[in-house]
Amino acid sequence: KDIKRESFFAALTEQEKALSLKKENENKFRTIWIAVISVLVTIISVSNALLMSVTERFKEIGTMKCLGALSSFIRQLFLIESALIGITGSFVGTLLGAIFTMLVFAFSFSFASVFGSVNYFSLLIYSLAAITIGTFLSIVAAIYPANVAAKMVPATALRTNV
Repeated sequence: KDIKRESFFAALTEQEKALSLKKENENKFRTIWIAVISVLVTIISVSNALLMSVTERFKEIGTMKCLGALSSFIRQLFLIESALIGITGSFVGTLLGAIFTMLVFAFSFSFASVFGSVNYFSLLIYSLAAITIGTFLSIVAAIYPANVAAKMVPATALRTNV
């Protein structure tokens, strides 16, 4: 960076270097903060969706427990459901994000230069990482609702009207 700039302009002063470093650190902090908020929103949303699922299925859970289903089975049922939600949501989000980004750059520059310069192997690796992380976060978010469903008393669940 500095070599290119110095060939056209004068060298950066110490104050300019310090200001540039400060702005760079602020941008890193802002990016991390946005990522943390996004993860928290994701976890809360999936947890809320699964708590609603537990609430809507009180009688089904009570019936399964009356018929001999173990608490671990009920817990696994909700964890598998959340994993499917996570895989589906992460896959669709990754696919739409990649396509949208590539199309925006393709219209801004040219289709040939954008689609010719994409490293598809890296894109695949990052996509798999995003899907894995999304699925993991979905399963983490489902732990509380799954435990609520597993600890439900069958008689109380059957008496409840939702």
